[in-house]
This record gives sequence, structure tokens and C-alpha cells, in this order.
Amino acid sequence: MQGIISDYVGFRQINYLCDVLLIILLLVVVCRKQITLTKTIKNIEIVSMVAFAVVVLIGWGLNSVTIPRAFWGIRNYGRFFLFYVLARALWTEDDVKPIEELFLKLFPIHMILIAFQYVVEGLNQDFLSGLFGKTGGGNGGLMIYLSIILCIAVCQFEYKKMSTRKFLCYLLLIFVNAALSELKFLFIMAILLVVWYLTMSKRKGRGMILALFFVIALYVGMQIFYYVFPFWADYLSFDNIMTILSDQEVYASQFDVGRTAVFSKLSPIITKWAGKDALLFGIGLGNGDYSDAFPILNSAFYNVYGLMHYTWLSLGYLFVEVGYIGTIAYISFFVILEIKAIVAYQKRSTYYNLLGTFFPMVFMIIMVYNSTLRSNYAYMVFAVLTWQTLADSGNEEE
Repeated sequence: MQGIISDYVGFRQINYLCDVLLIILLLVVVCRKQITLTKTIKNIEIVSMVAFAVVVLIGWGLNSVTIPRAFWGIRNYGRFFLFYVLARALWTEDDVKPIEELFLKLFPIHMILIAFQYVVEGLNQDFLSGLFGKTGGGNGGLMIYLSIILCIAVCQFEYKKMSTRKFLCYLLLIFVNAALSELKFLFIMAILLVVWYLTMSKRKGRGMILALFFVIALYVGMQIFYYVFPFWADYLSFDNIMTILSDQEVYASQFDVGRTAVFSKLSPIITKWAGKDALLFGIGLGNGDYSDAFPILNSAFYNVYGLMHYTWLSLGYLFVEVGYIGTIAYISFFVILEIKAIVAYQKRSTYYNLLGTFFPMVFMIIMVYNSTLRSNYAYMVFAVLTWQTLADSGNEEE
């Protein structure tokens, strides 16, 4: 709802309301003595958070950073880890289903708003984001939301929680929205998801039916996409996919850091800026950052190399500020959750265990695709990442 409040009501400060709510949530956990974090501390993904924090401290030891930029850097990463820990402490398996239903109940409202923005307001591409507003950047939240809805729809269909007609309707609406909003990468994401589903599913017959519906809906969505944006007619061609996967990808200027060229293009620049140690630990959390609202937070590195658009990619941000080791520590959080979900699904083939194998993989892909894992939209990411562990812990207690 942030986009609606920001763009239609005009309350731009909503961007920082989430920070205030997080502080209130922290106070609630501290004040309610019956709630402990022991069940969270036992989870191995906490090791990734601690390792990331250690790398940050080492980076600060090797590179000077101003206090405001240090706090800004902590805020841009630490708030989501903190939210995950607090959510794991406060929520139980009984809270998972209502939160999931909220995501689904908002979808019709979102699609109505998409129709209004497209037909009445004449919006498209990056400005057609429904619940996520009508300004540039809202499509990042849209990408996360549609990916979550797509994963839920697939898994609900697998476990017969969603009818065939409803499932096909969800697929068509998701792909039509992606087409009109020029979320072309969502089509590639969808293909990866169906491949992953066919790999994980233990109901191969139903999997083939799902794949057929996917092909039909994907074809319809792509035809709409090609009609609205004919200059992208070869987007899914073999040559273009190879370009996306190579160092040659350029999406704004010749200076761009391609999505798959973060390490090769930024390594010599980081070494030149802060020495070889910076390749391991980065130039310091906050030293590669910037802020539209607070220019004082704009770093010297960003002022020089911002034109390379490394700030458009979460992976680019990570590598610049915390180096190889910090990037590995951060990504390991998602890898651990992925492995835990796969192991849990092999032991108990439940709905949430299957769903849990989708989310970490999707968000690791999004980490490479854009920088939304640093925005308020990432609260959706870290919220749904708790579902599998919460639901599975309930099954174990039973």
C-alpha cells in the first residue's frame, strides 16, 4: 500500500514509516517477557547474519566511514534481518495462513487498480504498478509481489487448494500485468519456476497439467507483451538470452554493470579505490551508498562511479560495500533457507514445505535482477521467508 499512499495521497514520508513500525515491533518483543528468541537463535540461518555483521565490522576497520553513512548502511540491510528475527519470534504457525490469505485478497484490488491506471490514467511500463504506485521504482515491488503470488498459485494448485479455473485465471492475470508493466524478466522467472516445480513435485501427472496451463498463459502474456512493446519482439530469443547471461548486457548506457558482470566489471574499480583487501571485505558498508532524500549520505564512491548503475542491483551494492566474503555471507542466508526447505520437503511433503523451496530461489534471482532487496518492498520477502519454518515447526509439534 506504500505506493498508493505515496502517489495518490501525497504522503511521501510513508517510506520511513516502516522503520518506525519496526522499532515499535522491537519494543514489543523486548517488553513482552513471555516471548523469547530462543527458537530463532537455534536456526542455522542466524550464522549468516552474524557472519555478515562480522564482515561489516572488518570493512569498517579497513576503511573509514562517517557515522551517518554507517548508520544508513546498517539501516538498509540490518532492518530486514531484524524483521526476520522478530517475525520468527512473534509469529506462530497459526499466523501463516492469514498472512498468506492477505496477499491473495489484495490481488483482485491490485488488478482493478492496474486496469484503472492503464485505461483511465494511460500508464504503462515502469509507471503501471497497481498497489505499488505510479512512479518509477514501484515496479520493483510489483516484481516481488507477482513472484510471490505466482509461487502461491503453483503450490496451491499442486495441493488442490486452488481450482483449475482459478489457477488459470491467476496465471493469465499475472502475465497480462507483467506484459503491460513491461516486467519482461518475469516471463523468464516463470519458466524457471515451472522447471523447478517439475523437479520438486511428487505428483508428476498433475505437474504435466500445470506445465500445460503455464505454457498457455505464458504464450498469451508474451503475445500481449510483443503487441504493446514490439521493439522487444526478440526478448526470449536465444541470442538475447545469451546477451543477458553475458558481460555484454547494457540496459541504460555503455558504462553499465551488467547483471552477470558485477564481479568482472567492478573488481578493478574497487581495487583501484581501496586496494586488494577491498575485494574481500568491500570499501565499507555505507561508503558506496546514496540517498535522494538526504544528499549528505551520498558517498564519494557513488559520486564518481554512480553512472555505472551498480546501485540498480542488490548484488552490485553488496560487492562494492562488503566484498566477496560479505556477499557470500549475505547470499548464504537464502541458500541455507533453500536447503532447509528442500530437506523438510523430502521428509514431509507438505504445502508450506514445497512453497518454502520456491521463495529463497526466487529472491536470489531478484537479487541479481534489481535492487529491491534494499527497499521497503523487501519486507514482503523476509515475511514470506518465515512461513516454511513456522509451518513446519507446527507439524513437528503435532
